[in-house]
Amino acid sequence: MNESAPSPDYTVEKQLARTAGVTLVWWAHGIVRLLLAVAMVYYGVAKLVFGQFGVTDMGDALITQGEMSPMGVLWRMVALSPLFQFLGGLAELGAALALLWRRTIPLGAVLAGASMALVFVLNLGYDVPVKQISLALLIMSVLVLIPWMPRLSRALLGHEEIRPGPVPVLIPWRPLARVTNVLGPVAALALVGLIGWGVSGMYPERSTDETTPAGVWTVQEDAAEPAAQLSEDTRWSAIAFGEVEYGGLASVQLRRADGELLHGRYERTGEGTVELSLRPLRDPGTTAREYTDSEPTELTLSIVEREDGTLHVTGGGQDLVLAPDDSAMVLYERGFSWSVRPDDPFNR
Repeated sequence: MNESAPSPDYTVEKQLARTAGVTLVWWAHGIVRLLLAVAMVYYGVAKLVFGQFGVTDMGDALITQGEMSPMGVLWRMVALSPLFQFLGGLAELGAALALLWRRTIPLGAVLAGASMALVFVLNLGYDVPVKQISLALLIMSVLVLIPWMPRLSRALLGHEEIRPGPVPVLIPWRPLARVTNVLGPVAALALVGLIGWGVSGMYPERSTDETTPAGVWTVQEDAAEPAAQLSEDTRWSAIAFGEVEYGGLASVQLRRADGELLHGRYERTGEGTVELSLRPLRDPGTTAREYTDSEPTELTLSIVEREDGTLHVTGGGQDLVLAPDDSAMVLYERGFSWSVRPDDPFNR
């Protein structure tokens, strides 16, 4: 008898230990994969329902580029293109679905990694306060992809034969694995559905009302006398009423003669009557809690549309005539055209 040969018991113990170790690694891999998929569903659905960035609305027309924060520039840029926002959400949701099926995990990890790489760069470039989250999701995508990296590198570099990739095995006992292989996809679909339903319900109902006073208006006449100094002149110079309502509230911006911009929400409370809630722009260094706790300026206005298209506005200490500002509506009315226009390129 060969004394150097390992005993059968030792061989079995070694195989069991190896199986247990591999199973634990796949479980850890599965947890990371599940968390990544949940995050991708959350952000993907938020974009697909146009909730994360919203949609562009003329009620945001008066703010100037210099008054925007870098994050505000990004939010407006994405909101301006529903196609960009929808495709971004579709990529993230597709990554989540692929991550939840064993055979498509590499595809899901690649899609999630590419999406999170772009998001991380945007968060860095526009100073969005979720840089750490996007970086963590990017690292998680790389961790999920690790078991398939040798195969992908051979496929990209063209070296050696491309062998079949590994398949995660969370249950090494075959009879039970056959059951979980069926229940797993069902549970994954249920998870995606529940998260998608929850995310879509987070945002208030959106509707559009294009009736008066929606639009951008400049003050044509003002019954009030101007102040001695422009810096002390609080008369209105322009106002923008949005047409996209969230739970009955639409955005509004008001520019005063002294240059200050107020923004907030307005509500149609009756025929020709609107109620405004306005605040100055948030100053750097002011926390979100301090800003939201500040008292807004509340105004109730009566608006009458004249035959010439102007508006007569009274209430809140105002007696104004507003005229439509066509130049301020270019961003919202320009639209898309496949053919070449006489004024192309149009960059201003």
